Amino acid sequence: MTRRHVLFLNNQGLGAVGGGITILRALTADLARDHRITLVSDDPPGGAPFREISAAPFDPPQDIRWRLKPWYKARHLAQQLDPGLIREADVVVALDPHFALALRTARPRRLIHLSLSCVTRQEWFGSYGSEGWWYAAQYALLERRLAACADAIIVASPMHAREMERFAGCRGRRLHVFSPVFPARTAHPQHGRGTDFVAIGRITPVKNLQALMPLMKRLPGLRLTMLGEGDDPAPLRRLAEAEGVADRIEWIGAVGDPTPWIDRATMLLHPSRYESFGMVVQEAMRRGTVPAVFAQGRGRMNAATDLVRDGETGLLVDYDDPDAAAAAIRALLDAPQRLAAMSDKAREAAAQLDRFDYAARFRDLLDQLHRMDKAA
Repeated sequence: MTRRHVLFLNNQGLGAVGGGITILRALTADLARDHRITLVSDDPPGGAPFREISAAPFDPPQDIRWRLKPWYKARHLAQQLDPGLIREADVVVALDPHFALALRTARPRRLIHLSLSCVTRQEWFGSYGSEGWWYAAQYALLERRLAACADAIIVASPMHAREMERFAGCRGRRLHVFSPVFPARTAHPQHGRGTDFVAIGRITPVKNLQALMPLMKRLPGLRLTMLGEGDDPAPLRRLAEAEGVADRIEWIGAVGDPTPWIDRATMLLHPSRYESFGMVVQEAMRRGTVPAVFAQGRGRMNAATDLVRDGETGLLVDYDDPDAAAAAIRALLDAPQRLAAMSDKAREAAAQLDRFDYAARFRDLLDQLHRMDKAA
């Protein structure tokens, strides 16, 4: 194994939470054993056993220029990021398209675009009002620029690959589909489940958590635990009050490891409108917590539906139709033998996918790039 200097570029550091950070944390921990690692992010250093650098703070425009915030941040990074960091690395791994302009200015030796999602589409499904138009257009340009510079592009699912082909100019390119599954952090405890539902996700429009309030209204007597941070939770709490369900919701906030709450829940409610994979769905299934995932349809693009066989390993429901969604969930809860069988099937399906070794596949990709360098 040739020791290399690998530079990671991301908006969040290792102290944050979420699926992208899980990938970043797993890769850096594995590669740090025999590679030199540097991480540049917006966050302060988090005490990792390798070099962490905070990007220069970005103050987003507050006037009418807010419409161009993604482009302004990309330009800010291109102006502030030390080009020497990029040039001295053997391989640069860019997770955030905001670094596209910086990487066009200071060309890396080898560049991997580790796409966490097709941001163009994520913004389209998840922005407020006209933000969707403005932000999606800018991210399309940034993603296209980043993809055009990349020696290799990693995506999380076949659906993610199709979205990148359509919106990021990747048609005709080889896209490496790496399923983001990693070893379970804690063993599954052998005890009963004490909560009906759990929902995990950032408080952002794309996660569609507001859909859970009218759903819970139609599921009287059942309780929901909600995990996640992000936007101001006050509107979500006010909606819960308006629907009369606030007293049946436990608000936990951000946690580093959600598995204790997953283990206590009978079902995972997952109303997200856009997912490039659905890591929390995979995590719930491997622990026997049955997922209810937003079925494909108008106004959503959800790769998590590929993880679930409707009626066998979980439910595919229409969260835009809370009456129908509640009826399907209630019917399952009222059939304990069917629910138990579905829990077992979900665990078996997740175990099949758990055989994928993300870190090993990433190392193989690094070796391919190294062979390209030697042949050049």
